[in-house]
Amino acid sequence: MRKKIAYWTDADSGVYTNGERFRLAKVRAPEHNQRGASKATRTVAGMTGRSKGFVSTRKVGMSYGRSVVEMRNKDGSINNRMRKKGYTNKGR
Repeated sequence: MRKKIAYWTDADSGVYTNGERFRLAKVRAPEHNQRGASKATRTVAGMTGRSKGFVSTRKVGMSYGRSVVEMRNKDGSINNRMRKKGYTNKGR
């Protein structure tokens, strides 16, 4: 399903323009008050900014009232690119 991201709350979760909250599947990044969070959030925002915030998503579950999604844009999987940059789920 094609959606537009309103903003990222941190590097692995955000909000769509329709108000729905989401979290990236199998991506583990620092929370907004932790060291490295600003860099991680800028990284993921840059990836989605290249497509003006429009992404294709596939819902794979729910967590704390948020959709857990696999996300893609014209450059490929956002989830995979974040994991390659070291934001991995470390066995969880």
